[in-house]
Amino acid sequence: MRTASADLLAVRTVTVDGSDVYLRVTDSPVDLEIRWFRDGRVAGAPVLFPAGDRSRRLLGANFPAGTTFCLDVVGEQADAWRGVVDWNV
Repeated sequence: MRTASADLLAVRTVTVDGSDVYLRVTDSPVDLEIRWFRDGRVAGAPVLFPAGDRSRRLLGANFPAGTTFCLDVVGEQADAWRGVVDWNV
């Protein structure tokens, strides 16, 4: 499993076939909608993270090895939150 918390919007690469991607928001003053995207195209449906909710949520499942992905914030709150993303799970 790979885990990152520094630059949550950075490009990541899946290295294990069938991997899932999870996010746990650790700090956010507002409700967030987060989705994954790749190749400059939005690909995942937005997942709601209510303000103050620190539960881990599935963003996408069954990615093939070699897939690169980024996270995207729906709306204007791109810098107002912190969290931990796990992939190759």
